[in-house]
Amino acid sequence: MRGCGRSRGILRVASLATLLTLGALSPVRAGESNVRLHGAPGMAVRRAIEGASLRLEEPGCQQVFSDFSGAAGRPLQAALEQLGETPRSYLRGLVFFYDGSSQRRCASGGVLGGTKPGSRVVYVCALQFFEADRRDTFLTEAFIIHETLHSLGLGENPPASSEITRRVMKRCPARAAMNQRAKSAE
Repeated sequence: MRGCGRSRGILRVASLATLLTLGALSPVRAGESNVRLHGAPGMAVRRAIEGASLRLEEPGCQQVFSDFSGAAGRPLQAALEQLGETPRSYLRGLVFFYDGSSQRRCASGGVLGGTKPGSRVVYVCALQFFEADRRDTFLTEAFIIHETLHSLGLGENPPASSEITRRVMKRCPARAAMNQRAKSAE
C-alpha cells in the first residue's frame, strides 16, 4: 500500500511538470511576452524581437524562410504555412526566449545564444546579448531571425552558422538601407 501512494505522488509530479511545460510553450496571449529574461538583458531581447518583427514585415526579409529547408528537405516557409503563421506572428507568439547564461555554450563569451532545430525555446546568453545589442542592434535582430529559422527545423553545418546570419543580413537589411530604398521609390 505504501508503495502505491508513492507511485501516485510521482505520477502527480510528472503530470504537473508536463502541464507546466505545455503551458510554458502555449502561444503568447495579448499582453504577455515570449521573453523569459529579466532586467536589462530581457529589455534588450524584447527590443531585438521588435526590430526583427519590423524587418519580417518586409517581403524581401520573409524570403529567408524560403531560402532554407528543414531536415526533411521542406522549405521553412512550408512549415510556417502548415502552422498558419506568418514569420512575424510565429516569432512573436510561438518562439520563447529564456536565460541560457548557465549553459555551456554561453561560457565561451563569443556566442549570443542558441536553440536546437525544431525547438521553440531559444536560450540567450544574457550578458553577451545585452552588450552586443548596445553595440550593434542589426546583429542582435539578425540573431533573433537566425534562431527563429532554427526553431522551424533548420539545422547547421551545412549551412554554416555564418552563412545563415549572412543570408539573414542580406535579406533583412539595416533599417537605414530600407528607409533609403523607400525614399528612392517615391
